Formats: sequence, C-alpha cells, structure tokens
Amino acid sequence: MDNKSSAILFLVLPVLLFYGAGCADTKQWAIGAKAGTLGVGGELTKKVATDINTRVGFNTLDYSFDDDVAGIEYDFDLGLRSFSALVDWHIFDGPFRVTGGVLTLDNNLDLDARSNQNVKIGDNVYTPAEVGVLSGRVDVEGMAPYIGIGWGNPVGRGRRWGFYSDLGVAFASTPDVVLRANGTLANDPVLRRDLAKEAREIRDDLDDLEVYPVVSIGLYIRF
Repeated sequence: MDNKSSAILFLVLPVLLFYGAGCADTKQWAIGAKAGTLGVGGELTKKVATDINTRVGFNTLDYSFDDDVAGIEYDFDLGLRSFSALVDWHIFDGPFRVTGGVLTLDNNLDLDARSNQNVKIGDNVYTPAEVGVLSGRVDVEGMAPYIGIGWGNPVGRGRRWGFYSDLGVAFASTPDVVLRANGTLANDPVLRRDLAKEAREIRDDLDDLEVYPVVSIGLYIRF
C-alpha cells in the first residue's frame, strides 16, 4: 500500500473510532478493518433493527504487475478506490446474513509496453521505432449494484470484537479503454485504427470484470 493509501486509512479509522466511542452506551455501532478483492479499508456498521444492519465503508489498493494481452507484454499499474453503502439482513438474528447495496467505483489501470522487436497491433506489424512506447488506460467508474452473503454480526450479541467476511458480486460498468503510441507513426491513421482494435480486444478480455467478485475478511470492534 502506498503513502497516499496509508494516509487515507490512518486518517479515517481514528474518526470512525471516535464516532463509535461516542455511541458506546447504545452498543449498536461497530468499526471494522478489512481486506479483499476491493483492496484494504475501513467500515462503520449501525444496527437499525433486530436483524437489520447498515454499513458504509471505503476500500483502496495500489498494485503493479506484468501480463500478456493479445500478444503484447504490458506493465500494469492498478489503482482501486471504492465506497460502499450496504444493508445486511441477519437471518434468524444469527451470524449468517444476506447483503444488498451499492458500490461507488473509481478504478483505473495504467499500462505501457516497449518492445525491442516488431510487434503486431490490430491487423499490422510495426517496428519499435514506429510504435515507440505503447501506453494506455483502463477506467471503471460509477455506481455498481451489489448482492452477496456473509458471516459475522459486528453489532450482534456476544463479545465486542471478532471476525467477519463477505462473498458477493458487484455489477460494474463496461471498462473504458484508451491506447496511445508515441513513435514515428503516432499520427498515422492506420496505426490509430489498429490501436482502437487493440483497445477493443483488451476491453473484451476485461468483460468478465463487469460481474466483479467481492471477497473480503475483516476484524470488527463493537461500541
């Protein structure tokens, strides 16, 4: 986790802790720290009925990796940012729950590739000088409905701390993909058309992310 992500985490969690401490007499609030496929973050839970809780939270992650897409080796820099507003129904007032709600996503993936050999882009083959650095960006933004199940009730009866988990899916928007080149043919219409085709292939490879798996485990403290 980078310095910016650490700053967000350490600034927000004390605020949630202070807020929860102020509600200690009700014992209907809890704060949590969690990690999963949305990144790492914090969450605030409020009991609103015997078997109903509401949750709001945030998640963040920065990660770099290499991968081959459509025959081209890319360097990727991934940035995940999301906020959540969820409602939990604890069946029979127990630890098992069904969850629904929305996520606000601000996810991006920066990519670049530099080859020392000829590379095929779209329907044509280009030299390293003609392409230069192949760079681009993938964005997934907006509201994503969420549905899932989970285990653990942060404001249930029993001890004031424990673990909880979530398993579900978020229905995200179609990724927006843009590719650019800065070589000698950067302004060539044929290369631009091939870059657009390459971008579509990347978008097709990412279609599965429109149904994004959400898996997380966290530690909560009740106040």
